[in-house]
Amino acid sequence: MSEAVKTLLLSLLLAVVLVINGTSAYEEQSYKALKFGNTLADYVKLTPDMRPFSNAFSICTWIKKLQRGSYPSWFSYASSTVDTEIWINDDGSYNWMFHNHNRNVGYLINIRMGEWYHYCFCWDLASRTAHIYHNGRESGYYSTPYGRRLTTDGFIVLGQDLSTFAGDFREYFSFGGELQKLNMYSKKLNTTEVREIYKAGRCSHIETRRGHQYSRQLKWERILEQQRFGNVSIVDSCPLNEKLHHCHERVIELEEQLKEAQNNTQPGNEEPSSDDATTITTVEDDGLSEELEELRLNLESTTNRLSETETRLEKAEEKLEKTETRLKKTGAQLDKNKKKVSTLKKMLKQANSDLENNVDLLRETRAALREKESELENLENSLCGANCFKASNSSYWDILYTSTFFNKVVTDEIINILNESWSQLENFKGSVINEGFIEFFKTNFDS
Repeated sequence: MSEAVKTLLLSLLLAVVLVINGTSAYEEQSYKALKFGNTLADYVKLTPDMRPFSNAFSICTWIKKLQRGSYPSWFSYASSTVDTEIWINDDGSYNWMFHNHNRNVGYLINIRMGEWYHYCFCWDLASRTAHIYHNGRESGYYSTPYGRRLTTDGFIVLGQDLSTFAGDFREYFSFGGELQKLNMYSKKLNTTEVREIYKAGRCSHIETRRGHQYSRQLKWERILEQQRFGNVSIVDSCPLNEKLHHCHERVIELEEQLKEAQNNTQPGNEEPSSDDATTITTVEDDGLSEELEELRLNLESTTNRLSETETRLEKAEEKLEKTETRLKKTGAQLDKNKKKVSTLKKMLKQANSDLENNVDLLRETRAALREKESELENLENSLCGANCFKASNSSYWDILYTSTFFNKVVTDEIINILNESWSQLENFKGSVINEGFIEFFKTNFDS
């Protein structure tokens, strides 16, 4: 078996092993994202060797904008002489180089909150031109000074802007979003290369292939290893089905390369006879087919296990969604109950206030009644005088002791007043109503 076929077969086997047992360092880390908080204390500081980028570079990454602000900045590079050698924010308005060169493309692109988009910033000294790309398309460019190289003695900050070489962060520069697969290349990527990286997708591994692996000097997997300050966390950003999809693509690519190598392999390097060459080729093809078939079976088995896992995850997600729905309904009912309780508390408070007012009113009424009773008693005493009768031995004749009748002469008017009950008074017309008069009637006519 030729060395080329052996090498490609080994690569294919490695790809299947990666699917079965895990992924490579970059492939595993490429699924991760950095999520930044939204304060000036949330950032990552890098001190890479910047010398490979002095004459050319390309910065490419996937970005998710999560907050609105004045200048949310995700990349800033400052040197000892220039505090804004490179400065890039998340809405396309600042793509800054060499302190005062910029092209605002924010009005040309549509960046939506909470959605991933791809960005590349590419420059080289030879063309003296910086090109800006969003989602695989060029959105703008500008020229830089003749002979101006990138200063290489600085450091990079992700998630903030370096207002000075010493730092001096500002709250309004806080990024507060997510970054994934940030790589810096030591060459100026062309439009075709940028478009290929974008079309391959956020969860692909294209950065390790097609010539990029040699120019990729600042690597995402190394950035994830750097110290993080404040609220900056690593999160898994690629779903399982996308991971599996890209692993399948990698295996298919390696299979195609293997077949191509087989077709191009010419036996005879060891100068065997024609019969021997035919025998060797047949043996090699048979052995290769057996190994390839075994790899296919392993891949199929792994795919089935991953599909089962994905199904279980989907069911778990459905249960979680149902639980969240129930919790939302319960929360809404709790909010309603809280409002009802709050209303009842207000009503109870008002009722207590009304009750206290009524108690006070009752007390005032009782005091007024007592006062009226006292006034009536005084009035009665003033009306009866010394001859006021006692309730225990009273008679209806005692009414004659009142000031209306007492010591008055019986007249037609008085008779009319008492006429209905006391017709006997007609016979005593002209008599004076005095004590003897009253007692006479009490003794002889009381019933």
